[in-house]
Amino acid sequence: MDPRNPPALLRMTVGAVIAAGGAFAFLMAQREVTRTGEHSLLGGFGGPALTVLGLGVFLFKGYRQERLDRGEDISQLTPLGLITPRWRAVLAVALLAGFVGYSWLSGWL
Repeated sequence: MDPRNPPALLRMTVGAVIAAGGAFAFLMAQREVTRTGEHSLLGGFGGPALTVLGLGVFLFKGYRQERLDRGEDISQLTPLGLITPRWRAVLAVALLAGFVGYSWLSGWL
């Protein structure tokens, strides 16, 4: 097994665990807000962001594997240059979900 290209079942399992952990963190932060009126940055921002990233890992291949499957030469790409447009969109949605989650728990929305 190539550690840079895990089997699909392993990738999907890890993605599901990350998404579930993020959702759990957000639900615990939400529960804390209803009990005490306070919340953590990790639960408010990180929970939704990790949920979206976990779903991305579950649904899509890694950005490196996507480029290799298309036959692209990745030897000259920088680490940031490896990220495909699909994964840039996943990262953007994850950041947006984090901001929305934190704003909602803070009472800004």
